[in-house]
Amino acid sequence: MPYRHSNGTQFSRRGVLGLIGAAGAALATGCQVDTGSGGGNGSGTGAGKAAAKGSDPKAIRLPDLPGKLPSGDATFRWVDSGDLKSVWERSVLEAFTAKHPHIRTQYDGNGWDNVNQVVPLGIRNKSAPDVFALPLDVPPQVAITEGWVRPIDDLIPDFDTWRSRFGPDVLVPGVSIFNDRLYSWPISSNRRLERMSIFDTEVMRAAGYDDPGTQITTWDELTTALTKVRKTGRAGLMAGGDGLGGIVSYLALTAGWRGLPANGMDMRTGQYAYTADEFMAAYDLFDKLVTDKLVVSGFVTLLEKDARAQMTAGKSGMIFNGPWDIPAWKKAAPDWKYDIASLPSPKGKPFLVPFLEGSNSSWVYAHTKLPTVVGQILSYMGSPEGQKMMVILSEGNLQSLQPEANKAADQAGLLDPKAKAAVSLARRSMHVAPRPELRNSDVAKVNMALKVVTPNLKDVMQGLVTGQLSNPAKQFAALQSRLDAALDAAIVAAKKKGSTATRDDYAFSNWDPAKDYTRDDYKALR
Repeated sequence: MPYRHSNGTQFSRRGVLGLIGAAGAALATGCQVDTGSGGGNGSGTGAGKAAAKGSDPKAIRLPDLPGKLPSGDATFRWVDSGDLKSVWERSVLEAFTAKHPHIRTQYDGNGWDNVNQVVPLGIRNKSAPDVFALPLDVPPQVAITEGWVRPIDDLIPDFDTWRSRFGPDVLVPGVSIFNDRLYSWPISSNRRLERMSIFDTEVMRAAGYDDPGTQITTWDELTTALTKVRKTGRAGLMAGGDGLGGIVSYLALTAGWRGLPANGMDMRTGQYAYTADEFMAAYDLFDKLVTDKLVVSGFVTLLEKDARAQMTAGKSGMIFNGPWDIPAWKKAAPDWKYDIASLPSPKGKPFLVPFLEGSNSSWVYAHTKLPTVVGQILSYMGSPEGQKMMVILSEGNLQSLQPEANKAADQAGLLDPKAKAAVSLARRSMHVAPRPELRNSDVAKVNMALKVVTPNLKDVMQGLVTGQLSNPAKQFAALQSRLDAALDAAIVAAKKKGSTATRDDYAFSNWDPAKDYTRDDYKALR
């Protein structure tokens, strides 16, 4: 199946794989990833702060771009979850209004709960934001089928040049490309550890740990440390009920699990792996922490964003969370001291984290009245300069999919040392996993037919820890069966529409989690 650009250019599967080699080894999905659910709220009003003149390295300067903008007053709206990307996105919008004062811009980054409410309501009322993140329970294929969103390849000036900066390994059929059209793009790299050990320095010191990152490297040491913290009158592990699946998945990876944290599939076999011994061991560890009262009281009803906020109160020893906490804490509690490290593993050995590249995808409302504004803003955001500014304004907490942008942003005094430390941890353990869509483009048709599975991993985890569900092995086996059935049904449905995809396309026998999966690896499967 060829991939068609809006200008008529087509890429065959072989051509796509050839471009992967030219663009680099990383593969990407453009999937939506939750980078936290709070902070970063507010709206740009055109004050032009980010467009200041002079040599300010944090000033955004928008270029002149082709296209006819509206002559009268207009308001452009962007809604997503906020957090890491919000400073950059808001600054870009403010710079746009500073350059075009009659076009007011509004940025709303008030978390996923807000996205889940505002976007569907706007769709129903035909007043959706011009650009938005999809609600967490709305897959891209549903948004496209229901007419929520439109392609962007005919909106962005000089689209072919813009697209070439990412390469087909980033803009993936069935993830960003549907029906040969580009609908979305991942703003940033997903090579980041969604779960790190983050310690309250003072709380851990009071429990006898001056350097917890090096003193707590095994599961047994973790249990011992949390027990000691508990004896000081504080909670051991801070956690949020909506993140339990992610915590257990990452702990499973430390035990050698090969499932993708995003969906639980072992890409070597093409099978879901929630019944694997490593996953069950990770669940047993977390269950023991809960049973021994080493997890903060009431964690099941606590959201991760609130768990993060509570860490700075000095009432818990540690939390398993990601780099999006770094700027949030810097803003909310700049004097609070903490340390970061990799998660502990069963025996203290290094572990590997497979991942699918691409994060923070944005989508364009199908009935936007400001298509030229959308195109110009996305054009800048995806440019080398725009990507460099994303890294700088996030202080290194976001990494670009364009290596040259990361390099250009790494200037003295611009990036947060803790952000750089988190990036270093990620680079040591994270490697790009294979993508079925790049092996057989018809997998995109399967993605379009794939139904959301419920109850999902989060539901199962919450049910088990609250006692509403019993027999963990049975529950995870049932979850795996539901996922298998959904994928098999989608393959059958896609086949009726001409798809050649089978379960074999999901199995990569030559996958080595210790390295990025590359063009040569795809070729070797032939």
